[in-house]
Amino acid sequence: MKKSSPDLKESDFHDAGGELVLRRIEPLFYSRFPALSNIAIAALICIAAKDHVPLEYLFGWLLLMGGVSTYRIILNGRFSRSEVGSSDAPMWEQRMFLCAAAQGCIWAAIGLAIAIFPMPIEVLGVVLMAACGMLAGATFTMTGSQKVFRAFVLPAGIGPTTGLAFMDGDAGLVLALMAVVFLVVVLIWGWTVSKAVDERLMLAAEKEHLLANLELAHREAELEKELKQETFNKLGHELRTPLNSIIGFAEIIGTEAVGPIGNAKYKEYGSLVAESGKHLSNLIDEMLNLGKNESLQASIDKEPVDVEEIMVFCRDLLAPLARRGGVELHVVPAGDGAPLIISAERLKLRQVLINLINNAIHYTLPGGRIDVALKRNADGFLEISVTDTGIGMAEADIPKALEPFNQLKDGKKHNPDGKGIGLALSKKFVELHGGSLNVESTFGVGTTIRVLLPAGAEE
Repeated sequence: MKKSSPDLKESDFHDAGGELVLRRIEPLFYSRFPALSNIAIAALICIAAKDHVPLEYLFGWLLLMGGVSTYRIILNGRFSRSEVGSSDAPMWEQRMFLCAAAQGCIWAAIGLAIAIFPMPIEVLGVVLMAACGMLAGATFTMTGSQKVFRAFVLPAGIGPTTGLAFMDGDAGLVLALMAVVFLVVVLIWGWTVSKAVDERLMLAAEKEHLLANLELAHREAELEKELKQETFNKLGHELRTPLNSIIGFAEIIGTEAVGPIGNAKYKEYGSLVAESGKHLSNLIDEMLNLGKNESLQASIDKEPVDVEEIMVFCRDLLAPLARRGGVELHVVPAGDGAPLIISAERLKLRQVLINLINNAIHYTLPGGRIDVALKRNADGFLEISVTDTGIGMAEADIPKALEPFNQLKDGKKHNPDGKGIGLALSKKFVELHGGSLNVESTFGVGTTIRVLLPAGAEE
Protein backbone atom coordinates (compact mmCIF):
# COMPACT_ATOMS: atom_id res chain seq x y z
CA MET A 1 0.00 0.00 0.00
CA LYS A 2 1.32 3.38 -0.93
CA LYS A 3 2.09 5.76 1.89
CA SER A 4 1.27 9.41 1.64
CA SER A 5 4.17 11.81 1.74
CA PRO A 6 3.88 14.03 4.85
CA ASP A 7 4.80 17.68 4.64
CA LEU A 8 8.20 18.39 6.13
CA LYS A 9 8.43 20.94 8.93
CA GLU A 10 11.36 22.35 10.83
CA SER A 11 10.47 20.05 13.73
CA ASP A 12 11.17 17.09 11.46
CA PHE A 13 14.75 18.28 11.11
CA HIS A 14 15.13 18.59 14.86
CA ASP A 15 13.90 15.02 15.10
CA ALA A 16 16.61 14.08 12.63
CA GLY A 17 19.08 15.50 15.21
CA GLY A 18 22.56 14.40 14.28
CA GLU A 19 21.86 14.35 10.54
CA LEU A 20 20.99 18.04 10.54
CA VAL A 21 24.00 18.88 12.72
CA LEU A 22 26.25 16.94 10.35
CA ARG A 23 25.02 18.85 7.32
CA ARG A 24 25.47 22.15 9.11
CA ILE A 25 28.97 21.56 10.39
CA GLU A 26 30.47 19.97 7.28
CA PRO A 27 31.42 23.41 5.83
CA LEU A 28 33.38 24.13 9.03
CA PHE A 29 35.84 21.40 8.07
CA TYR A 30 36.03 22.00 4.31
CA SER A 31 39.13 24.24 4.25
CA ARG A 32 42.31 24.91 6.22
CA PHE A 33 42.44 28.50 4.95
CA PRO A 34 40.59 30.11 7.94
CA ALA A 35 43.06 28.57 10.42
CA LEU A 36 46.06 29.54 8.32
CA SER A 37 44.71 33.09 7.91
CA ASN A 38 44.45 33.40 11.71
CA ILE A 39 48.17 32.59 12.00
CA ALA A 40 49.17 34.91 9.14
CA ILE A 41 47.16 37.91 10.36
CA ALA A 42 48.32 37.37 13.96
CA ALA A 43 51.94 37.42 12.71
CA LEU A 44 51.34 40.71 10.81
CA ILE A 45 49.82 42.27 13.93
CA CYS A 46 52.89 41.27 15.94
CA ILE A 47 55.15 42.85 13.35
CA ALA A 48 53.12 46.08 13.38
CA ALA A 49 53.05 46.28 17.21
CA LYS A 50 56.56 45.05 17.99
CA ASP A 51 57.82 48.55 18.94
CA HIS A 52 54.91 49.25 21.28
CA VAL A 53 54.06 45.94 22.94
CA PRO A 54 56.59 43.78 24.83
CA LEU A 55 57.97 41.03 22.62
CA GLU A 56 57.35 38.33 25.19
CA TYR A 57 53.67 39.31 25.22
CA LEU A 58 53.50 39.24 21.43
CA PHE A 59 55.43 35.97 21.23
CA GLY A 60 53.19 34.26 23.78
CA TRP A 61 50.07 35.53 22.07
CA LEU A 62 51.31 34.37 18.64
CA LEU A 63 52.30 31.00 20.06
CA LEU A 64 48.82 30.46 21.48
CA MET A 65 47.22 31.52 18.20
CA GLY A 66 49.48 29.17 16.24
CA GLY A 67 48.77 26.24 18.57
CA VAL A 68 44.99 26.56 18.47
CA SER A 69 44.98 27.19 14.72
CA THR A 70 47.19 24.14 14.18
CA TYR A 71 44.77 22.06 16.22
CA ARG A 72 41.97 23.34 13.99
CA ILE A 73 43.91 22.22 10.91
CA ILE A 74 44.39 18.79 12.49
CA LEU A 75 40.64 18.61 13.18
CA ASN A 76 39.92 19.37 9.53
CA GLY A 77 42.23 16.56 8.43
CA ARG A 78 40.72 14.04 10.83
CA PHE A 79 37.20 14.96 9.78
CA SER A 80 37.98 14.54 6.07
CA ARG A 81 39.63 11.16 6.67
CA SER A 82 36.93 9.80 8.98
CA GLU A 83 33.61 8.34 8.00
CA VAL A 84 31.58 10.68 10.14
CA GLY A 85 28.03 9.55 10.75
CA SER A 86 25.07 11.52 12.03
CA SER A 87 25.60 10.11 15.52
CA ASP A 88 29.15 11.54 15.56
CA ALA A 89 28.11 15.04 14.41
CA PRO A 90 27.45 16.53 17.88
CA MET A 91 30.89 15.40 19.06
CA TRP A 92 32.63 17.05 16.08
CA GLU A 93 30.58 20.22 16.55
CA GLN A 94 31.68 20.33 20.20
CA ARG A 95 35.33 19.99 19.18
CA MET A 96 35.05 22.84 16.72
CA PHE A 97 33.14 24.88 19.34
CA LEU A 98 36.02 24.56 21.81
CA CYS A 99 38.55 25.42 19.12
CA ALA A 100 36.56 28.48 18.00
CA ALA A 101 36.05 29.64 21.59
CA ALA A 102 39.79 29.36 22.22
CA GLN A 103 40.59 31.37 19.09
CA GLY A 104 37.99 33.98 20.05
CA CYS A 105 39.51 34.38 23.51
CA ILE A 106 43.00 34.77 22.02
CA TRP A 107 41.67 37.52 19.76
CA ALA A 108 40.03 39.07 22.84
CA ALA A 109 43.49 39.51 24.37
CA ILE A 110 44.06 42.28 21.82
CA GLY A 111 41.76 44.40 23.97
CA LEU A 112 44.10 44.01 26.90
CA ALA A 113 47.04 45.20 24.79
CA ILE A 114 45.04 48.18 23.49
CA ALA A 115 44.10 49.22 27.05
CA ILE A 116 47.56 48.76 28.61
CA PHE A 117 50.01 49.70 25.86
CA PRO A 118 49.59 53.03 24.08
CA MET A 119 49.80 52.66 20.31
CA PRO A 120 50.00 55.27 17.57
CA ILE A 121 46.92 55.61 15.41
CA GLU A 122 48.48 53.81 12.43
CA VAL A 123 49.31 50.71 14.51
CA LEU A 124 45.91 50.80 16.19
CA GLY A 125 44.31 51.00 12.75
CA VAL A 126 46.19 47.89 11.59
CA VAL A 127 45.15 45.98 14.72
CA LEU A 128 41.48 46.97 14.47
CA MET A 129 41.38 46.31 10.73
CA ALA A 130 42.73 42.81 11.31
CA ALA A 131 40.21 42.11 14.08
CA CYS A 132 37.31 43.40 11.96
CA GLY A 133 38.49 41.27 9.02
CA MET A 134 38.54 38.14 11.12
CA LEU A 135 35.04 38.84 12.45
CA ALA A 136 33.69 39.45 8.96
CA GLY A 137 35.40 36.32 7.68
CA ALA A 138 33.67 34.26 10.36
CA THR A 139 30.30 34.99 8.77
CA PHE A 140 31.44 33.00 5.72
CA THR A 141 33.26 30.14 7.44
CA MET A 142 31.45 29.49 10.74
CA THR A 143 27.75 30.24 10.29
CA GLY A 144 26.96 26.59 9.61
CA SER A 145 26.72 26.37 13.38
CA GLN A 146 25.52 29.38 15.35
CA LYS A 147 27.03 27.79 18.44
CA VAL A 148 30.53 27.78 16.91
CA PHE A 149 30.05 31.17 15.24
CA ARG A 150 29.12 32.97 18.46
CA ALA A 151 31.84 31.16 20.43
CA PHE A 152 34.37 32.88 18.15
CA VAL A 153 32.71 36.22 17.40
CA LEU A 154 31.56 37.28 20.86
CA PRO A 155 34.92 37.14 22.68
CA ALA A 156 36.85 38.27 19.59
CA GLY A 157 34.56 41.31 19.31
CA ILE A 158 33.96 42.16 22.95
CA GLY A 159 37.67 42.03 23.90
CA PRO A 160 38.93 44.75 21.50
CA THR A 161 35.76 46.81 22.10
CA THR A 162 36.40 46.80 25.85
CA GLY A 163 40.06 47.73 25.31
CA LEU A 164 39.01 50.71 23.15
CA ALA A 165 36.59 51.88 25.85
CA PHE A 166 39.45 52.06 28.40
CA MET A 167 41.66 54.21 26.19
CA ASP A 168 42.32 57.75 27.25
CA GLY A 169 40.31 60.46 25.52
CA ASP A 170 37.08 60.62 23.57
CA ALA A 171 38.58 58.84 20.55
CA GLY A 172 38.61 55.54 22.42
CA LEU A 173 34.96 55.86 23.37
CA VAL A 174 33.95 56.71 19.79
CA LEU A 175 35.93 53.75 18.45
CA ALA A 176 34.38 51.50 21.08
CA LEU A 177 30.86 52.53 20.03
CA MET A 178 31.74 51.94 16.39
CA ALA A 179 33.08 48.51 17.35
CA VAL A 180 29.80 47.72 19.14
CA VAL A 181 27.82 48.63 16.02
CA PHE A 182 30.14 46.51 13.87
CA LEU A 183 29.82 43.55 16.26
CA VAL A 184 26.01 43.78 16.21
CA VAL A 185 26.03 43.90 12.40
CA VAL A 186 28.29 40.84 12.24
CA LEU A 187 26.03 38.92 14.65
CA ILE A 188 22.89 39.83 12.69
CA TRP A 189 24.52 39.03 9.37
CA GLY A 190 25.80 35.72 10.75
CA TRP A 191 22.30 34.84 11.99
CA THR A 192 20.83 35.71 8.57
CA VAL A 193 23.37 33.55 6.78
CA SER A 194 22.69 30.72 9.21
CA LYS A 195 18.94 30.92 8.55
CA ALA A 196 19.62 30.82 4.83
CA VAL A 197 21.72 27.70 5.34
CA ASP A 198 18.92 26.11 7.35
CA GLU A 199 16.37 26.88 4.64
CA ARG A 200 18.67 25.43 1.99
CA LEU A 201 19.10 22.28 4.06
CA MET A 202 15.36 22.02 4.59
CA LEU A 203 14.70 22.33 0.86
CA ALA A 204 17.41 19.78 0.08
CA ALA A 205 16.03 17.35 2.65
CA GLU A 206 12.49 17.85 1.37
CA LYS A 207 13.70 17.16 -2.16
CA GLU A 208 15.43 13.98 -0.99
CA HIS A 209 12.28 13.01 0.91
CA LEU A 210 10.08 13.52 -2.16
CA LEU A 211 12.51 11.67 -4.43
CA ALA A 212 12.63 8.78 -1.97
CA ASN A 213 8.83 8.64 -1.87
CA LEU A 214 8.70 8.88 -5.66
CA GLU A 215 11.15 6.01 -6.00
CA LEU A 216 9.15 3.99 -3.46
CA ALA A 217 5.92 4.70 -5.31
CA HIS A 218 7.57 3.71 -8.59
CA ARG A 219 8.76 0.41 -7.10
CA GLU A 220 5.31 -0.26 -5.65
CA ALA A 221 3.71 0.49 -9.02
CA GLU A 222 6.11 -1.91 -10.73
CA LEU A 223 5.31 -4.60 -8.16
CA GLU A 224 1.59 -4.00 -8.58
CA LYS A 225 1.99 -4.23 -12.35
CA GLU A 226 3.90 -7.51 -12.06
CA LEU A 227 1.33 -8.89 -9.63
CA LYS A 228 -1.50 -7.83 -11.90
CA GLN A 229 0.18 -9.44 -14.90
CA GLU A 230 0.82 -12.64 -12.97
CA THR A 231 -2.80 -12.69 -11.80
CA PHE A 232 -4.15 -12.19 -15.31
CA ASN A 233 -1.90 -14.88 -16.74
CA LYS A 234 -2.97 -17.33 -14.05
CA LEU A 235 -6.61 -16.36 -14.54
CA GLY A 236 -6.35 -16.97 -18.28
CA HIS A 237 -4.78 -20.38 -17.76
CA GLU A 238 -7.32 -21.41 -15.11
CA LEU A 239 -10.27 -20.32 -17.27
CA ARG A 240 -9.08 -21.80 -20.53
CA THR A 241 -8.60 -25.33 -19.16
CA PRO A 242 -12.27 -26.03 -18.26
CA LEU A 243 -13.49 -23.79 -21.09
CA ASN A 244 -11.74 -25.88 -23.74
CA SER A 245 -13.42 -28.98 -22.30
CA ILE A 246 -16.82 -27.29 -22.40
CA ILE A 247 -16.33 -26.24 -26.01
CA GLY A 248 -15.10 -29.70 -27.02
CA PHE A 249 -17.97 -31.62 -25.42
CA ALA A 250 -20.55 -29.11 -26.67
CA GLU A 251 -19.29 -29.53 -30.24
CA ILE A 252 -19.57 -33.31 -29.87
CA ILE A 253 -23.19 -32.89 -28.77
CA GLY A 254 -24.01 -30.30 -31.43
CA THR A 255 -22.57 -32.40 -34.27
CA GLU A 256 -23.94 -35.70 -32.86
CA ALA A 257 -20.45 -37.13 -33.28
CA VAL A 258 -21.19 -40.23 -31.17
CA GLY A 259 -24.73 -40.80 -32.40
CA PRO A 260 -28.12 -39.08 -32.72
CA ILE A 261 -29.44 -37.23 -29.71
CA GLY A 262 -33.10 -37.88 -30.36
CA ASN A 263 -34.33 -34.32 -29.87
CA ALA A 264 -33.36 -31.55 -32.30
CA LYS A 265 -33.49 -28.94 -29.53
CA TYR A 266 -30.61 -30.60 -27.67
CA LYS A 267 -28.52 -30.44 -30.83
CA GLU A 268 -29.36 -26.73 -31.12
CA TYR A 269 -28.47 -26.14 -27.49
CA GLY A 270 -25.20 -28.02 -27.89
CA SER A 271 -24.22 -25.78 -30.81
CA LEU A 272 -25.24 -22.74 -28.78
CA VAL A 273 -23.06 -23.82 -25.84
CA ALA A 274 -20.08 -24.35 -28.16
CA GLU A 275 -20.52 -20.90 -29.75
CA SER A 276 -20.89 -19.33 -26.29
CA GLY A 277 -17.70 -20.99 -25.17
CA LYS A 278 -15.83 -19.58 -28.16
CA HIS A 279 -17.13 -16.13 -27.33
CA LEU A 280 -15.98 -16.50 -23.75
CA SER A 281 -12.55 -17.66 -24.89
CA ASN A 282 -12.25 -14.63 -27.16
CA LEU A 283 -13.36 -12.35 -24.33
CA ILE A 284 -10.68 -13.80 -22.04
CA ASP A 285 -7.99 -13.08 -24.63
CA GLU A 286 -9.08 -9.47 -25.05
CA MET A 287 -9.44 -8.97 -21.30
CA LEU A 288 -5.87 -10.20 -20.80
CA ASN A 289 -4.68 -7.74 -23.43
CA LEU A 290 -6.36 -4.88 -21.63
CA GLY A 291 -4.99 -6.12 -18.32
CA LYS A 292 -1.47 -5.92 -19.77
CA ASN A 293 -2.20 -2.37 -20.96
CA GLU A 294 -1.65 -3.56 -24.50
CA SER A 295 -3.59 -2.26 -27.46
CA LEU A 296 -6.09 -4.50 -29.11
CA GLN A 297 -4.94 -6.05 -32.36
CA ALA A 298 -4.81 -3.49 -35.14
CA SER A 299 -6.29 -5.81 -37.79
CA ILE A 300 -9.30 -8.12 -37.79
CA ASP A 301 -10.26 -11.09 -39.94
CA LYS A 302 -13.27 -9.85 -41.90
CA GLU A 303 -15.83 -11.97 -43.73
CA PRO A 304 -19.35 -11.39 -45.08
CA VAL A 305 -21.66 -11.44 -42.08
CA ASP A 306 -25.49 -11.41 -41.88
CA VAL A 307 -26.16 -8.88 -39.10
CA GLU A 308 -29.75 -10.06 -38.43
CA GLU A 309 -28.52 -13.62 -38.00
CA ILE A 310 -26.05 -12.41 -35.35
CA MET A 311 -28.80 -10.43 -33.61
CA VAL A 312 -31.01 -13.52 -33.42
CA PHE A 313 -28.13 -15.62 -32.14
CA CYS A 314 -27.41 -13.14 -29.36
CA ARG A 315 -31.10 -12.95 -28.45
CA ASP A 316 -31.38 -16.74 -28.20
CA LEU A 317 -28.17 -16.89 -26.18
CA LEU A 318 -29.27 -14.28 -23.64
CA ALA A 319 -33.01 -15.02 -23.57
CA PRO A 320 -32.73 -17.29 -20.46
CA LEU A 321 -30.91 -14.52 -18.58
CA ALA A 322 -33.58 -11.99 -19.58
CA ARG A 323 -36.37 -14.33 -18.43
CA ARG A 324 -34.73 -14.83 -15.05
CA GLY A 325 -34.51 -11.05 -14.66
CA GLY A 326 -38.15 -10.52 -15.67
CA VAL A 327 -37.10 -8.43 -18.69
CA GLU A 328 -38.63 -8.59 -22.19
CA LEU A 329 -36.03 -8.94 -24.96
CA HIS A 330 -37.02 -8.17 -28.53
CA VAL A 331 -35.16 -8.06 -31.85
CA VAL A 332 -36.52 -5.55 -34.36
CA PRO A 333 -35.29 -6.41 -37.91
CA ALA A 334 -34.71 -3.85 -40.64
CA GLY A 335 -38.10 -4.62 -42.16
CA ASP A 336 -37.27 -4.84 -45.87
CA GLY A 337 -36.76 -8.63 -45.74
CA ALA A 338 -33.38 -8.52 -47.52
CA PRO A 339 -30.34 -9.78 -45.58
CA LEU A 340 -28.06 -7.01 -44.41
CA ILE A 341 -24.56 -8.23 -45.13
CA ILE A 342 -21.50 -6.36 -43.93
CA SER A 343 -17.80 -7.14 -43.84
CA ALA A 344 -16.87 -7.91 -40.22
CA GLU A 345 -15.29 -10.43 -37.88
CA ARG A 346 -18.15 -12.63 -36.79
CA LEU A 347 -16.94 -13.43 -33.27
CA LYS A 348 -16.14 -9.83 -32.44
CA LEU A 349 -19.43 -8.51 -33.76
CA ARG A 350 -21.28 -11.16 -31.79
CA GLN A 351 -19.32 -10.19 -28.73
CA VAL A 352 -20.27 -6.53 -29.16
CA LEU A 353 -23.98 -7.36 -29.12
CA ILE A 354 -23.61 -9.90 -26.32
CA ASN A 355 -21.89 -7.29 -24.15
CA LEU A 356 -24.45 -4.57 -24.90
CA ILE A 357 -27.50 -6.79 -24.42
CA ASN A 358 -26.01 -8.38 -21.29
CA ASN A 359 -25.44 -4.92 -19.77
CA ALA A 360 -28.98 -3.85 -20.66
CA ILE A 361 -30.43 -6.95 -18.95
CA HIS A 362 -28.44 -6.37 -15.75
CA TYR A 363 -29.37 -2.69 -15.52
CA THR A 364 -33.08 -3.07 -16.37
CA LEU A 365 -35.49 -3.70 -13.52
CA PRO A 366 -38.08 -6.53 -13.67
CA GLY A 367 -40.96 -5.62 -15.99
CA GLY A 368 -38.68 -3.56 -18.24
CA ARG A 369 -38.02 -3.97 -21.94
CA ILE A 370 -35.00 -4.18 -24.24
CA ASP A 371 -35.20 -3.62 -28.00
CA VAL A 372 -32.38 -4.54 -30.37
CA ALA A 373 -33.08 -2.76 -33.66
CA LEU A 374 -31.37 -2.66 -37.05
CA LYS A 375 -31.61 -0.11 -39.83
CA ARG A 376 -29.63 1.24 -42.75
CA ASN A 377 -28.79 4.97 -42.54
CA ALA A 378 -28.73 7.29 -45.50
CA ASP A 379 -25.04 8.03 -44.95
CA GLY A 380 -24.04 4.47 -45.88
CA PHE A 381 -23.73 3.16 -42.32
CA LEU A 382 -25.61 0.32 -40.69
CA GLU A 383 -27.06 1.20 -37.30
CA ILE A 384 -27.60 -1.33 -34.55
CA SER A 385 -29.29 0.10 -31.48
CA VAL A 386 -29.81 -1.48 -28.06
CA THR A 387 -32.47 0.42 -26.10
CA ASP A 388 -33.51 -0.41 -22.53
CA THR A 389 -35.83 1.05 -19.92
CA GLY A 390 -33.26 0.53 -17.19
CA ILE A 391 -31.68 2.68 -14.50
CA GLY A 392 -29.82 4.90 -16.97
CA MET A 393 -26.93 7.17 -16.03
CA ALA A 394 -26.09 10.84 -15.88
CA GLU A 395 -24.56 12.39 -18.99
CA ALA A 396 -21.38 13.25 -17.05
CA ASP A 397 -20.89 9.55 -16.19
CA ILE A 398 -20.99 8.28 -19.78
CA PRO A 399 -17.24 8.84 -20.46
CA LYS A 400 -16.43 6.99 -17.22
CA ALA A 401 -18.62 4.06 -18.24
CA LEU A 402 -16.63 3.74 -21.48
CA GLU A 403 -13.34 3.31 -19.60
CA PRO A 404 -12.12 -0.27 -19.02
CA PHE A 405 -12.46 -1.70 -15.49
CA ASN A 406 -14.51 1.31 -14.41
CA GLN A 407 -17.95 0.44 -13.12
CA LEU A 408 -20.23 3.23 -11.94
CA LYS A 409 -21.42 3.29 -8.35
CA ASP A 410 -25.11 2.84 -9.23
CA GLY A 411 -24.23 0.05 -11.63
CA LYS A 412 -22.51 -1.95 -8.88
CA LYS A 413 -25.80 -2.14 -6.95
CA HIS A 414 -27.55 -3.91 -9.84
CA ASN A 415 -24.58 -5.88 -11.15
CA PRO A 416 -22.15 -6.45 -8.25
CA ASP A 417 -20.24 -9.10 -10.20
CA GLY A 418 -19.59 -6.81 -13.17
CA LYS A 419 -16.01 -5.82 -13.98
CA GLY A 420 -16.68 -2.77 -16.15
CA ILE A 421 -15.07 -4.37 -19.21
CA GLY A 422 -17.95 -5.09 -21.62
CA LEU A 423 -18.73 -1.58 -22.85
CA ALA A 424 -15.06 -0.65 -23.26
CA LEU A 425 -14.37 -3.82 -25.27
CA SER A 426 -17.42 -3.25 -27.44
CA LYS A 427 -16.29 0.27 -28.27
CA LYS A 428 -12.81 -1.00 -29.21
CA PHE A 429 -14.20 -3.75 -31.43
CA VAL A 430 -16.58 -1.37 -33.22
CA GLU A 431 -13.74 1.10 -33.86
CA LEU A 432 -11.60 -1.72 -35.28
CA HIS A 433 -14.37 -2.24 -37.85
CA GLY A 434 -14.22 1.45 -38.84
CA GLY A 435 -17.41 2.29 -36.96
CA SER A 436 -18.40 4.16 -33.82
CA LEU A 437 -20.30 3.50 -30.61
CA ASN A 438 -22.41 6.26 -29.04
CA VAL A 439 -24.25 6.24 -25.73
CA GLU A 440 -27.39 8.23 -24.96
CA SER A 441 -28.76 7.90 -21.45
CA THR A 442 -31.05 9.57 -18.95
CA PHE A 443 -30.75 8.74 -15.30
CA GLY A 444 -33.79 6.75 -14.10
CA VAL A 445 -35.27 6.50 -17.63
CA GLY A 446 -33.03 4.25 -19.70
CA THR A 447 -30.15 3.97 -22.13
CA THR A 448 -29.73 3.70 -25.90
CA ILE A 449 -26.43 2.54 -27.38
CA ARG A 450 -26.01 3.02 -31.12
CA VAL A 451 -23.41 1.09 -33.09
CA LEU A 452 -22.63 2.48 -36.55
CA LEU A 453 -20.81 0.16 -38.97
CA PRO A 454 -19.84 0.61 -42.62
CA ALA A 455 -22.57 -1.06 -44.73
CA GLY A 456 -21.84 -3.55 -47.49
CA ALA A 457 -19.51 -6.50 -47.82
CA GLU A 458 -15.96 -6.18 -49.14
CA GLU A 459 -15.14 -8.20 -52.22
